[in-house]
Amino acid sequence: MNIYGYNGASRPTEVAAPMQFPDQKSEKTGSADFASLLENYTQEMVKDHKAASTAAVDLATGKGGSTSEALLAVQKADLSFQMMLSVRNKLVDAYREVIRMQV
Repeated sequence: MNIYGYNGASRPTEVAAPMQFPDQKSEKTGSADFASLLENYTQEMVKDHKAASTAAVDLATGKGGSTSEALLAVQKADLSFQMMLSVRNKLVDAYREVIRMQV
């Protein structure tokens, strides 16, 4: 996986921006920060899926756009969905582990 920008040259042009995490000194509780983080990722996933759907419809109806742009949008939407599904599965596993704990 290439984390560098590519402009057709043989060497990387710039490094991708690092992931931004919520400020540690915020006045919100940890659960509210986590909930807003999940909500933001979910909204981005929905936006990616809408963009992929629009690109596929535009390609099928001949309104414009190239095949590679449509396929790229669909792959991006698929990866974002897979990531959110993995996060959900990990959260469910963690919940089940906590439930199984004996006190």
